[in-house]
Parts: sequence; C-alpha cells; structure tokens
Amino acid sequence: MGGNDKGVTSVNPDPTKFSFYIGKGLTDSGSGSSSGVMEAVQKCVDAQANIISMSLGGGAPTNAELEQYREHYEDDGVLIIAAAGNGGNSGYSYPASYKYVMSVAAVDSNKNKAGFSQFNDQVEIAAPGVSVKSTLPGNAYASWSGTSMATPHVAGVAALVWSHFPDCSNKQIREALIASAEDLGAGGCDNEYGFGLVDAKAAYDYLSNRGCGFSVGETLGGCDQCTECTSTPACPGNEKYFKLSLETDNYPHETSWKVTSPTSGDVLSRSGYEDSTTYTERHCIQSDACTFEISDSYGDGICC
Repeated sequence: MGGNDKGVTSVNPDPTKFSFYIGKGLTDSGSGSSSGVMEAVQKCVDAQANIISMSLGGGAPTNAELEQYREHYEDDGVLIIAAAGNGGNSGYSYPASYKYVMSVAAVDSNKNKAGFSQFNDQVEIAAPGVSVKSTLPGNAYASWSGTSMATPHVAGVAALVWSHFPDCSNKQIREALIASAEDLGAGGCDNEYGFGLVDAKAAYDYLSNRGCGFSVGETLGGCDQCTECTSTPACPGNEKYFKLSLETDNYPHETSWKVTSPTSGDVLSRSGYEDSTTYTERHCIQSDACTFEISDSYGDGICC
C-alpha cells in the first residue's frame, strides 16, 4: 500500500485513497494467541476499518471466533482477508478457513502455486507470494515468500477497487474479486488457486458493468462462495452475458477474436495475449451480438 516514486510501489499506490489502522495481535517474534488476534481485530473494527488483512494463522477453529468473524462480516460490513498457510499441505489454517474470511493462496512469478501454499476447499483466491520485495525498518529492503505476502496483495486490490465503488458492500467487493480472478490450474475454482489470481482491472471492469445493485448469495466460503461464477449473472437492460476461456500457445501474437452484431459490426474484440497463459474474460454485450470468430494469423491454430 502506498508509493513515493522511489524503490518499490504497491497495488494501491495512492495514499489519499486509504488510511491504515494497525492492530497488533502478535509479539515482535510473530507468536501470540487467538485471543490476542481477536482483540486486535476488534480494535480494527472499532476504528471503522473496511478491510482487515491478516498475514497469520494456525490453530483450530472455535465457535467463539467463528461468531465474532460472522458479526464483523455480516453486521459490521467488514471484508476480512487472511493467509491460507505455509504448510504445503491440505490442512486448514484459521482464521483463513472460516467461511466469513477470504483465504489467500500464494503463486510465483510464473503463476504457479507456491510449494508451501496450503490447499483445501476454503482457498478462495491467489496472489503473488514468492520473492516479494518490500521494505524493512532502517531504510532496508528484503524479498520474502509466504501466503503472508500474498494476503496484502488481495487486501490492497480490494481497497483499490472499493475506493472506486464506495457504494458497494463488502460482500459485493468479495464477489467482484473472485468472479473476475484469472483462472489458474484446473478449469474453474480448485483447492490450490481458488477462483484464480486476483486481477484489479478485471474487478474494476466487473463492477463498472454491474454497478453495486446486484445481490450476493449465502456466505459459504471457498469454491462455494461465488454466486455469479457458476451461474449467468444479470446484465443491464437487454444485454447478455459473454464468457470466454482461452489458453494461448507459444505464439500468442497470432491469436485474436471478435464478437460481431449484424446491426453494429464488431462489438467486442481482443488480441495481444501473452504466451502459454489461460485467460478468462466476462462481459455484458448487446443482445444481437451472436457471432464469435477466433483467428490465428499463421493458420495453424492454437497448437504449440
């Protein structure tokens, strides 16, 4: 968060669009108790935080914690985001695995799941978490890895998007982030990446098309969370929903596509992809746009 045009920057570089409140739930060595964490969370809520980012986790779930997170999410309107864990196994880490919390996995620069990133059916979204460069006290820099690095990426994107759509609720921001995420791994939501890599521009476009008037279903967490990822979302007026999933080959500059209408010609088009990458795009388009054409300029298709 923040940026001063020196050194590293962030996913949300404009300091006029956010303010920080730091609730200290752990000791300087990184240890602590669940009660200490919950006290810090409560202080953030009392300070009127919209988003709480927690690069911590462990332990076992308790009904008391679950109820407190439910109150903050459902009643206080706070979006809560936490690290999935660094055990490299399918274990559940808390608070990330509570359904009222977004669980964040870590990926490397090639968009592959980090070996340490925990995977389970509560993982909801992924973000960069390997060799992430940031600042340290004493005007120093360091590159660290962990789902603790991935979590503030998601929180920063959430804050950035929410600053452009202040009338949206925490549930709608959560929905926008996961519905617009870049699908990674197995098609659709999976235990390793959740709905995919967080994408600030795609989330912005998602809400630009829909506004803040759409409804969000029951809070379930993980791959069951997204209302509009498994069903066709409502588009304004007579527009219809268009979704494209595309995996490029080693020559992506050859690939382009377009959607056309008999009355308006080209209504949507795209080219300029990166190689060996899976893209998922969602758009609302005019109702008579009924022809989809994909082309390979070399003539051998998407093959190699």
